[in-house]
Amino acid sequence: MFAKLHLDTPVHWLIITFLTLVLPAPLFADNNDNSANVQEQLEHGDVVVGLKDIGNTKYVTARVLINAPPDQVWPIMVNPFEFAGKISPRMKTVEVVADQSNRSVLRFTIDAILIPHFTYTVESLYDNRESIKFHSVAGMLKDCRGSWVMTPSAGGDKTELAYCMYVDPGFPVPQWMIREAVKGELPKTLAALRERVQTIAKQQATREKHTILAAFMPRHKTVNHSIVVENAPQSLNAQNGN
Repeated sequence: MFAKLHLDTPVHWLIITFLTLVLPAPLFADNNDNSANVQEQLEHGDVVVGLKDIGNTKYVTARVLINAPPDQVWPIMVNPFEFAGKISPRMKTVEVVADQSNRSVLRFTIDAILIPHFTYTVESLYDNRESIKFHSVAGMLKDCRGSWVMTPSAGGDKTELAYCMYVDPGFPVPQWMIREAVKGELPKTLAALRERVQTIAKQQATREKHTILAAFMPRHKTVNHSIVVENAPQSLNAQNGN
């Protein structure tokens, strides 16, 4: 039965819709390929999609270059309310189950073709305004995990955004089919995220006011073996010996 599964079935749309929501979830070219060819594609505006083996698991990966510094990318990338109705039109509702500066648990409801009101819950861990690791904790999917990583580019004026994801729907759909569905949809979502960030950076739009605490996470850097919290009150840095 599943061997004859076609890409226009409800199962396909369930997988695609979930995977194109870009959770407040790293993007790498195949096997961390940083070749001149990949960089040229990124500079050209392409979203570079591939595969990466992490242990015994094969992740779908993608990379995109955004014409905005990391500090402008982060608060949009981590905000689920930016995705609802904007970057990911199929996302209909977001419920904040837990909200801390370095952790969130979010419940999403999406309307997929033939599968309306599909709900799932994801825990995300945020690290130093640079990366996010996420995994599913409830919902129809058996397993979903991955991450986001931001890297400054062009002297800090641009951001290379890297993403990877693995998903197991919990029923016998071939993994190659799931990966191909994801690889086909990732460019659309990442391009939409890039457009949203760049439009706001140009002050042609305003950021969504409703957000989560991770959007305000301070960035830490090491100076002479001491921790400095950028843009933090002096009293906070004084506690770190600065």
